[in-house]
Amino acid sequence: MLIYQGKSGDALTLLEQPLPPRSKIDSQVRQQIFLSIAQTGVGHLDQAEQTLLQAQEHCPAGVLHAELANAQGIIAINGGKLDDAEKAFQASLAGARLSGDRFLQIGALTNLGVVALREEHFEDALTDFGEASRLARLIGAKLLLEKATGNAGWAYYKLGDFQRSLTSTQEAERQAADLGAPGDQVHWLNNSGMSEYRLGNLEAARSFYERTLVLAQSIPNQEEILDAHVNLGFLLLRSGDLNAAETHARQAMSVAALRPNDTERLEPELLSALLSNARGDKRRAATALLDLEPRAVAFPSLRWATESNLAHIYADTGQHRNADIWFRRAIDTFHRQRSSLTSVESTLPFLENGADLYDGYMEFLIRDHRTEEALNVADESRAESLLDGIKSSPVKQAIQSSQRINAQTIATRMQATVLVYSLQPKVSYLWAITPARQQFYELPGSETILPLVQQQTKSIMASKDLLSQRESSAQTLYDQLVKPAESLIKNDGRVFIVGGEGLDGLNFETLIKSGGEPHYWIEDVTITNAKSLRLLSVRSNIETKRVNRSILLIGDPIYRKEEYGALANASSEVANIAGHFDASQRTVYTGGEASPAVYQIAQPSKFSYIHFVAHATANMTSPLDSAVVLSRDRSDATVYKLYARDILKQNLHADLVTLSACYGSGLRDYSGEGLVGLAWAFLRAGSHQVIGAMWEVSDASTPQLMDQLYARLVQGIPPDAALRSAKLSMIHAGGVFRKPLYWAPFQLYAGA
Repeated sequence: MLIYQGKSGDALTLLEQPLPPRSKIDSQVRQQIFLSIAQTGVGHLDQAEQTLLQAQEHCPAGVLHAELANAQGIIAINGGKLDDAEKAFQASLAGARLSGDRFLQIGALTNLGVVALREEHFEDALTDFGEASRLARLIGAKLLLEKATGNAGWAYYKLGDFQRSLTSTQEAERQAADLGAPGDQVHWLNNSGMSEYRLGNLEAARSFYERTLVLAQSIPNQEEILDAHVNLGFLLLRSGDLNAAETHARQAMSVAALRPNDTERLEPELLSALLSNARGDKRRAATALLDLEPRAVAFPSLRWATESNLAHIYADTGQHRNADIWFRRAIDTFHRQRSSLTSVESTLPFLENGADLYDGYMEFLIRDHRTEEALNVADESRAESLLDGIKSSPVKQAIQSSQRINAQTIATRMQATVLVYSLQPKVSYLWAITPARQQFYELPGSETILPLVQQQTKSIMASKDLLSQRESSAQTLYDQLVKPAESLIKNDGRVFIVGGEGLDGLNFETLIKSGGEPHYWIEDVTITNAKSLRLLSVRSNIETKRVNRSILLIGDPIYRKEEYGALANASSEVANIAGHFDASQRTVYTGGEASPAVYQIAQPSKFSYIHFVAHATANMTSPLDSAVVLSRDRSDATVYKLYARDILKQNLHADLVTLSACYGSGLRDYSGEGLVGLAWAFLRAGSHQVIGAMWEVSDASTPQLMDQLYARLVQGIPPDAALRSAKLSMIHAGGVFRKPLYWAPFQLYAGA
């Protein structure tokens, strides 16, 4: 119990007492096993190894061998010998399974997950923690469930999903407090602080770190004391309190010097180097980082942090060639680690870990007046996970062959103006690209623009007539985001917006152009949203017109009254859209037939158009759990949602997928990917274009908008022009539907 509570010193005192005479050999061996674990907990690894060797000499066959292997793994992992630890925990798991000891199985799985975490194999770690959690629930092992939950939270942190990490670690911390396990509680407090730090909540992070330090010192737990000092040091350095940061850095180095694992000195060394840099001693900082970098090779996140900081030092001291080399090395280290991930759930949040690398390199290139190179670096960080999902080999080859993007070539092929934004604190950036030229502009910082974007959304959702307002966020945003490049944008021309993080929630069509008669920008241009220049480069190469115009139409499902409200006009929307196609061109499922299963059965890859008329849900925490809500499957009433993760399993070739539903664009904004939800899933599955809604949509106005959209599509008008024309017809018709609340939720997104 004391060991599980993290009170290794108290456990050691108890275990050093002799057993009663003639104790069974099993008891003697188990005492030595626990003694070795307690010795490890207080940092006496040599003693622990000797104790375990004595246990091994007398260990009988059976489950004790699995327990002994578990102790070997604990000693190895504390000594930084991860390969030895993994072999020992695998042996423990095999022995536990053979003997049917599920409690020991859970412990071995959790420990294997911890090894995978240390090796930065995050997906393997989550698999181990997931299986450990399942078994722990099965046998009611609350303590082991708490450990698996907290460790899964740390895996989410390392993957860049800081909000999900915070949720898991806070839950584990509450469980540890209830169970009386301060050793675990202090660990989860520290990890919660790290998530708050990455989320920008510095006061909350500091509170967690200080609670960690007090609790760790009371146990005492040297590993957590070390981590608390390091984390407080980084936080205080960021806050500009160099003296306090220096105090924590020295204390961290003192603790690390007494620890048996040399790798525990790496982070304190990084902190000390950054403090030297902050005090102006850049030569000393660079020397320390150059010494640290090769020793961090087994820890990619620490290594790219070291390389990136070296690059910044070289940039600050005018050594531009060295800065280029080290920025590139940092990005390459990050990209290798990202390439090791295989699941979309892992790759989606991971770019958050490297966003500062790309932004730092981009800022350096801009300061060096190399804005075209900066554009390539900015684009390199975008739509990575979306591109991963493209199945078509010609598309893949086109992407792989375009090491550098020629933005003007893209604009020429599409006969459009491309606006690429990068929102940054203090100063944001815009690249405006036309077939004839490319221009770079500096814009107000994100702290100015983002509140205006939020205000614009609130005004639209409040059903305001933006044109009637003398001064509005719509006019200010146009002046700040579009007006600088106004001379490069043709009237009635095409515009592609690569908005990036922060601007994906803004419909640029609703911006108001003042001067003369104020009007929405949609009156002047046809707008499409794009995720990256690389996607546009491929799109401009393969864009073709399809002769066969066929539609898969799924809508007007049957809902239970207590779950979802009826869509009064869904049947008329389905009928109107179907009426634009010959019977041989349309496949329609309505009512009880409009279930998730029919989407798979209908072979969606063969259709030019796919249209849903239904409710939809957007999941903030896990966007791939966003879903189109359909009728319950006749064979299984629990199945009634077509999830985004299931959409990814189908390979699409549709010219257009339309989600006539609320929040089809998604709620979660990922660094580099933008909004992720149903629309993103259809793009990743291969649809060339998707129409999705950013907010709630009106069941009264949407059928009219969609009817006009398809009336134009069947005439051969491209989706961007067809959607714009349908929206303009609502604006010009007068009446309540002229307000952006009714036409602006729907956005067109371009894929490959």
